[in-house]
Amino acid sequence: MCGIAGYYSLDAPLAGTGRLLEMLGTIAHRGPDDQGLLLVDAMAGKAMNCATPSSDPRIREVMPDAGSAGNFSHQLAFAHCRYSIVDLTPGGHQPMWDTRGLVCVSFNGEIYNYVELRDELESRGRRFSTKSDTEVLLEGYLEWGRELFQRLNGQWAVSLYDSRTRKLLLARDRLGKVPLYYAVRDGRLYWASEIKAILAACGPDAFPVRSQAVDDYVVEGWRDRDGTFWEGIEDFPPASFASVYPDGGLDIHRFWELPSERMSTADISSEEAARRVGDILVDAIRIRVRADVPVAFELSGGMDSSSLVALAAQFLPDQLTSYTVEFADPKYNEAPYAKAVAERFQGKVDYRAIKPGHDDFWRDANQFIWTEEEPFHAPNLHTNQSLRRQMKADGSKVVISGAAGDEVLAGYAGEYLAPYLLYLFARADLRRFVLEAKANTEYPPSFRNTVDLSMGLALPEFWKNLLRWRSGETGFLKKCYVAPPGVRRRTSAPKTFAARTRVNMGHAKMNYWLRSANKSNFGIPIEPRAPFLDYRFVDFAFSLPPEYLIRDGWHKWILRKAMVGLLPEHVLWRRTKMGFPFPLSDWLIASRRQIISNLESSNPYLNVAAIDDCYDVFGRTNPFALWRLVSLGLWWRRVVEGRPLADANG
Repeated sequence: MCGIAGYYSLDAPLAGTGRLLEMLGTIAHRGPDDQGLLLVDAMAGKAMNCATPSSDPRIREVMPDAGSAGNFSHQLAFAHCRYSIVDLTPGGHQPMWDTRGLVCVSFNGEIYNYVELRDELESRGRRFSTKSDTEVLLEGYLEWGRELFQRLNGQWAVSLYDSRTRKLLLARDRLGKVPLYYAVRDGRLYWASEIKAILAACGPDAFPVRSQAVDDYVVEGWRDRDGTFWEGIEDFPPASFASVYPDGGLDIHRFWELPSERMSTADISSEEAARRVGDILVDAIRIRVRADVPVAFELSGGMDSSSLVALAAQFLPDQLTSYTVEFADPKYNEAPYAKAVAERFQGKVDYRAIKPGHDDFWRDANQFIWTEEEPFHAPNLHTNQSLRRQMKADGSKVVISGAAGDEVLAGYAGEYLAPYLLYLFARADLRRFVLEAKANTEYPPSFRNTVDLSMGLALPEFWKNLLRWRSGETGFLKKCYVAPPGVRRRTSAPKTFAARTRVNMGHAKMNYWLRSANKSNFGIPIEPRAPFLDYRFVDFAFSLPPEYLIRDGWHKWILRKAMVGLLPEHVLWRRTKMGFPFPLSDWLIASRRQIISNLESSNPYLNVAAIDDCYDVFGRTNPFALWRLVSLGLWWRRVVEGRPLADANG
């Protein structure tokens, strides 16, 4: 994966590379191995590829420097920074033209099935001069046009210029694993892998902060519901490609959708479903370990990452390396479960653990908050980066993770149990309704849980607001948060099981998880790969009966069934899970001095004096609400105002 940026001047041609280099400079951390530029005069049918001082030395020997393009008039420009994973030679340099000079692409991502596609294209007469997946993308476009995107298995954000039609094409992978932002400003369309590149091109004050995004985040904890934290900077839609109109508009077409209907238990047996779950995951891992660099595995001790390590250990010829986060406090520590998985495969898994400290976040805070560029859900995002930074230091450039297993397989009890019970009730399956309500392993029966579940089924919005009021969160935010005028309070996710699973795979959850994690990983950089997001697995999981996702009280039941005999029993049938644990309350209390010193009175959304007054109490009782205000404050200072943080060493 890499970083891309570019612009298309709709009104008048430009000259020089200054603006393009500014954009590239803000995302250079995404691709330290090589850089390249392309300038296109579409009207005259001319193009110029350039090197930068950070280009591979072998590229600088054969390509003109960006400084020599000062008088080259152009309407279209690509910038690319490369993180070399497949074909490490200069043959993988981008922007890349096909051998006949018809089409050029600047591409961020990986095409995992590029070997199979190359074989198919060669059988059709196409010839290749490199071993890169980028050239496969180019030749595939020449062979199949826009139908290519339906054939790709991978993660990508593509900017492509077709000289035959003189048109710019943008595209993004099915689930939005790779970020792509765009904006129209002063007669130009800008796009980039990160928002900061667009801000660099247009100026820090070109796009005002979007108050609705701030309110959604602070009050609801929502991110990425319908755009970014800046008015006018948009998130290019996943599973889509678009041609660019002369006025800057995008002619957007979707090429993939989640399955609209699920099978019944009469359509597929649980044995067949479990077999196919295992088979698809094995192949998803197989094509994701393709790399010309070392690959590591994340091993949290939970079902998802443990399943991937167990499956990979069955077929990888060499020992795989796994990494775990180990916390001192046992109630946050999943390392014993992760170690048990590694020990199950003696000689096949090199088990390694890191121990994060309270001060790690502040050591990297300046860089990390700038890298994330928007407020984020919790400091454990940085803890995850620390884990992957260690992987990179040990030589790995790619990491396989269990990301998205909960969204794909209905793993969150708080999200999916109530909608699932409603599904059973609507089907008049009262026996299973009672069984699942009583047996849920993450929602054990008690008077409090029974009331909570009943009210969540009957009056979800009322009950949610009542719980917030009882916990003190409502009063805390009323004191400490200055709500902007004109915002609207929106309802939570839909009640039905089908609708809830679909929205969580999109704007409700997955879009944020993917964008924030991508920026965190490429702040190192290291490339993440997620087999649970293989579109074949997503298609199959979203066609399975709900009864196979939650069954006999177990969430992700079909995955557990598929892993019987592979994982240790106490990992396979854990009654509770920690997720990716982090002692947030303790961390907030320990970090009070650094936090308060960085909350600015100039921030129009925060009452800093009130936060200071309430800090210790709400650090214990409402740590996530407090964190949202803290994250908003740190983002305001570091990104919006562009000032370094106090008491931080980054």
